[in-house]
Amino acid sequence: VDARRAELNRQRATMGLGPVEGGSEAIGDIAKRLKDDADSLVALSVRFQQMLTEKDNELTARNAELLRSETTRKALSAESSRLQSELQRALINGSDADLLRRDLADLKSQRDALSAELSELRKKGSGVSSDEYAALKRRFDETLRAKEFFEARVKELEGDLSKAKLFASSESELLPAAVALFRDLRALEGRSDSDITTSYSGLGVELGANVLHTLNFATGSSTLSPTDEEVIAKLVNDLPDGDLLFVIGYASETGNVDSNQQLSSDRATAAATYYSGVKRPGQLVQAVYLGQTDRFSSRIPERNQIVEIWRIRKK
Repeated sequence: VDARRAELNRQRATMGLGPVEGGSEAIGDIAKRLKDDADSLVALSVRFQQMLTEKDNELTARNAELLRSETTRKALSAESSRLQSELQRALINGSDADLLRRDLADLKSQRDALSAELSELRKKGSGVSSDEYAALKRRFDETLRAKEFFEARVKELEGDLSKAKLFASSESELLPAAVALFRDLRALEGRSDSDITTSYSGLGVELGANVLHTLNFATGSSTLSPTDEEVIAKLVNDLPDGDLLFVIGYASETGNVDSNQQLSSDRATAAATYYSGVKRPGQLVQAVYLGQTDRFSSRIPERNQIVEIWRIRKK
């Protein structure tokens, strides 16, 4: 009996149960203890099953998270490609596009980091630890926040580029296609009528540029008339994508130099802004001023209160 009891106690010890005491214990007490032990084993079995179920659910959730992360990575890759195309178009509008390029590079770095992390976790498979999973989740959340910030920044930059590059306050801010024409027209100040006429004729051959229309303004005004707006709107159908509509503002020599400079700027900006609101995405426009002049008439000041709308053909 002692040997059998010792063997029984060894088996109970392997199962985490207490030993059976000596033979003085009543049969009823032994039976109760065995029943309690059996109930404990059943409870442990149920708990182990619950833990297995929880682990399976956790693994399922992790796999789903990995799939969502992969979907997000692909979406970021597609977004990166789209923004790269936007960047190429933005480069046409001036040097501020460097900001867009840097932001795009930041997004690409974050996307690549997430992609590398996902690849590493795929290799590890179900052996991913809770710490690694938490790190991936943090990286995933950070990437999403970076993407949202980048999208907002792109919209902000696009708006700034549109406003900043519509009007050039100096030669350095001009689009490359407009620089030569601006220099030639600026050099005509003080030249004779015959020289100006000859130069205008030569600009079409040399630069592929010609005046499409001239808008006239009242003294001191930069407001477009309804007729002016109709003329500008019709130009949308006349210009192919890629050609530049170059708007140049002038003022007469009535008044002072500073106010006339601002007035000529306001006139050019008004015309360019209206065209920018009705043009197609592929059409380009930029405004600049040449200030006060008497090149169009030295006897009638009002004839110098104009805006010239030039077309510069894409080369």
